[in-house]
Amino acid sequence: MENLQKIKIEGQEFFIIDSIQDFRAEDSFIHRKNKLAQFNGNGESKKHVGTYSGEKGENMSAFFNYSSWGLEHLDKFKKRKTFDSAKDTGALISENRCFFSKTNLQKYLRDAKTEYYSQEQFYHNNIQEYYQDRLDEVNNLNSNQLFFSIYDASDNISQKQNRGYIRSDDSIWKLWRELILPGISYLSILKLIPVNNRNAEPLFYFRILLDYQFRSFVHPKSLENEIIQDVVNTKTARGNRVGAEKYRREVINYMPQCPFTKITDERLLIASHIKPYSICMKNNESTQALDYLNGLALSPTYDKLFDQGYITFTNNGELVCGTQLSSYTWEKLSINPNAKNKMRIFPEDREMYLEYHRSYVFQDDINDLI
Repeated sequence: MENLQKIKIEGQEFFIIDSIQDFRAEDSFIHRKNKLAQFNGNGESKKHVGTYSGEKGENMSAFFNYSSWGLEHLDKFKKRKTFDSAKDTGALISENRCFFSKTNLQKYLRDAKTEYYSQEQFYHNNIQEYYQDRLDEVNNLNSNQLFFSIYDASDNISQKQNRGYIRSDDSIWKLWRELILPGISYLSILKLIPVNNRNAEPLFYFRILLDYQFRSFVHPKSLENEIIQDVVNTKTARGNRVGAEKYRREVINYMPQCPFTKITDERLLIASHIKPYSICMKNNESTQALDYLNGLALSPTYDKLFDQGYITFTNNGELVCGTQLSSYTWEKLSINPNAKNKMRIFPEDREMYLEYHRSYVFQDDINDLI
């Protein structure tokens, strides 16, 4: 148990005993106001969470502690599923042990603000009109932990599609469907037990995440101005190339190997910005954009982990792993998020940049993990 990753929520520590990390929010689930232009319909309130047959089905049943997926809990007269007697039919999966957090919903809306306003995807409606009302609704929620129940809304087992769905009748379920944007949003569910009560029934922490490239601080379009594009347009191609080559050479000279793989072959190293280049340029901080102290030498996989905020480092150089990836993925990456003697970098004079990375790039709240 001590090898499990921990997370702190509202001051209470939990072990993460399992997780579902990467279920995309499909257009069929999205509230009708947010639908992409190429799709029609109103959207359905049930969310796909996997298949309930074979090894994957066993894993899904174990995750939710529920094995009755796809049974016909039908109202024979109305010819539809009914959840009026969910406890009796077995359709109830978890009663008031699932929750969203107000903090996560607020972060999602901050991340999605630029997409709400610039709309790089094509929507039926001008979703900008909904943003402020939705933000106000989230800000006015009276609790940070918003509990709800979930039910089995899976396909009829006789159809042999074996697609597992969940739904809820609680108001928070309706709200998160209204907030999320299709195609670029993901559902993450952490299965938790309290550190101080390991025999307790598990809780299910539902989170919504935005695809990295659509997060407001890295979005291709800017709400405030077009400084990035202006800078790019006024520089010569040669000037860009010379600056980038000088930056890369100085980063690798200062940090000649990837701390994860120990690779020293310069052909396989990326000079990864700590504070993103685009942000430095948008803020007219070109000196920071080409400062070798604003860089780490990483091999490609670990560059992506750092660049997209799945990992970060403390000011003393200690690795911090977020909670966005499964334990299986961490294992395959040869990273132990719970190691007592964690891998380190030498962060001398990088503290300012690392602070920015932890605050704005890292996808978790650093205070919940260390």
